[in-house]
Amino acid sequence: METIHSMRRTPTFIFMFLFLFCGRALADQQSLLEADTISIDDATGNVRAEGNVLITYGDDRVTGDQLNWIKSQKRIVVTGNVVFTQKDGTTSNAMAMELDEAMENWVISEIKSYLPKNARLQATEAARTSATQIALSDASYTACPECEEPDAAPIWQLRAKKVIKDEARQDIIYRHTRFEVFGVPIFYTPYLSHPAPEVERRSGFLSPSFTSQSDFGAGVTMPYHFAFAPNYDLTLAPNFTEKEGVVLDGTWRHLTRQGRYDINFFAHQPEGSLKTLDGDHNFRGGVISRGSFNTNGWQTEISVNAQSDDLFFRRYQISNADVLENRIDVSRYYGADYLNINARQFSNTLSNETTNTVDYVLPDVTYIKRLDNAPLNGRMQLVNRASYSSRDLGVNVTKASSRLDWSYRHVSDGGFVWDIKNQTQIDGYLYDAQEASAYLPDSDTEVLAAETLGVMLAYPLVRHAETSRQTLKPTAQLVLASDNDRFDRVPHRIGAIFELNTNSLFGLAAPEDETSRLNYGLDYSLENNAGLRARFFAGQSYNLSNDAFSVASGFTDEASAVVTESEISYRGLMFTQNLRLDRDGGEVLRNQTGIEYAGSRLSVGADYAFLDTGQVANSIPREELSSRFAVRLFDNWHVGARMHQDLENNDRIRHDAHLTYHDDCTFIQLRFDRDYQQVGTIEPETQIELIFSLRTLGGNAAGANW
Repeated sequence: METIHSMRRTPTFIFMFLFLFCGRALADQQSLLEADTISIDDATGNVRAEGNVLITYGDDRVTGDQLNWIKSQKRIVVTGNVVFTQKDGTTSNAMAMELDEAMENWVISEIKSYLPKNARLQATEAARTSATQIALSDASYTACPECEEPDAAPIWQLRAKKVIKDEARQDIIYRHTRFEVFGVPIFYTPYLSHPAPEVERRSGFLSPSFTSQSDFGAGVTMPYHFAFAPNYDLTLAPNFTEKEGVVLDGTWRHLTRQGRYDINFFAHQPEGSLKTLDGDHNFRGGVISRGSFNTNGWQTEISVNAQSDDLFFRRYQISNADVLENRIDVSRYYGADYLNINARQFSNTLSNETTNTVDYVLPDVTYIKRLDNAPLNGRMQLVNRASYSSRDLGVNVTKASSRLDWSYRHVSDGGFVWDIKNQTQIDGYLYDAQEASAYLPDSDTEVLAAETLGVMLAYPLVRHAETSRQTLKPTAQLVLASDNDRFDRVPHRIGAIFELNTNSLFGLAAPEDETSRLNYGLDYSLENNAGLRARFFAGQSYNLSNDAFSVASGFTDEASAVVTESEISYRGLMFTQNLRLDRDGGEVLRNQTGIEYAGSRLSVGADYAFLDTGQVANSIPREELSSRFAVRLFDNWHVGARMHQDLENNDRIRHDAHLTYHDDCTFIQLRFDRDYQQVGTIEPETQIELIFSLRTLGGNAAGANW
């Protein structure tokens, strides 16, 4: 017997060795054998290699402790710490591997294969039975990370007597399969198939979810995904309910060269009380669609919200919106200029239409032209707008307007900041009654003009210390507006300025909505190196006109209510508060307060809202509290809840809670939702939902983030 030493350092000789002893086929595939020692039996030609054995064939490679090459049987056996790496990147560990000289067929004992996305396929034996299929015996599959203890069962696994890995179709097929959780069998199926982990998207069933609702009873949703093409797909999610039969939920997604759009559609033929509860309905359904496109510089946004009857979305817990809007918005920039064309359609879901109800705005065209050579080197633009609003009841209004905006900002050497804005607008109106009884102004046409001038002066003062910075900024603004009483004759016009808060105090409304006033306020902020951030603002407005205001607006015929805004944050703690205070006694008229803490394991928050009598349109006081918390119980366990309460009437509005388990391979969430409000014929509703998702097995849970 001839023994060759240190062959790992002589790959050129090894190629010659394999060519001479293995035939041309192996040499043509760029085969290689390396080892610390290689022994050749002169009588039989058998080869024995020991120590750091490496054998390659094309893009496949096998390493181990020992190799026996039995020439008469054209068989190679590798034993001891075998690692088999295939051309697709799959790595397998095994006790022993037997393969033919061409490495086309092989058998592996005690194999553990590492697949993409941290998936693993383990078996007592694996054999390549064809060019594209591998058969495994007593196999298990999981996408969970390996435990610290090698013999510990993963969180979940599929275990089967026989498994076929079809490399051509990229499928893993199981026969007589058990689904196990921590090694405990949960259910059995004689047949199961799923895409291999490397498959990004494929048609097939997604993870089911289970629900229980008052109107529908118990139900199970079984989504099926149709991957028609890389850029469009369809998901049908029928919900099989106990009381109402099948409720279909579908989602179509399409990515085009110009943009994308989604269509979410719902369909149901009621079988129980929902057939007559909200009126006679043999069919109930709806469509929600969103789209965004960019074509040759034209940006198009589409929004569709359509339902078969007014209460469908609310009854089926799809949307609680009181007003649904369908909209198409087309816009384009021409250098610094801007063009926008939009059309809108509105529908009320709870209240009947009135003469104030806007059913259509078709179209609404706005063109903004940036003008050069503005006075004082300021900024100037011309805003032209035309719109038509239609009502099934009342007056249709056609409006054309043109507004010239000019603004100027100057910072003096002494630190004073001047902001001056002027707006001049002219409007033309054309009125058309839908019915004889509808209200009409004195004339079918109207031409009105308005102008607003705002002059604001601020003097920011900054103080720097070694570890902090403080800013104090007093601000005053004078607003002069034309007499706009004639605009009150325009049907259905709602002024935009008559709502006093910290955001609107120094802002200018449209000229036809403005009023002469004097605004003043003081803003203070503090920042330090310890992470403390604080800000406080207080302001007020004084009416210089003869305009009358509602109590809810916060304005009066003289000095308005006082508005304040506070913000304090320190590390994970945040406090905010917005107040409206009576100008005389300081009583709280409005209060919006929020507090929140976000830590590594705990986050809690609460929002309090109070509106005194007369501070809302219906004059009824409101006092509500919304609270929430989320706790990370353990590394992968989370619990959270939200509560919304009506403190004025000592009533509950809505509560929901969830218990969630989420790790690298599993997402399970149990949700509870209770809506205590009665809206029309819709009674308070309780819903319980169980969602689970297993990574690489059709998991589609929104919170999984895989």
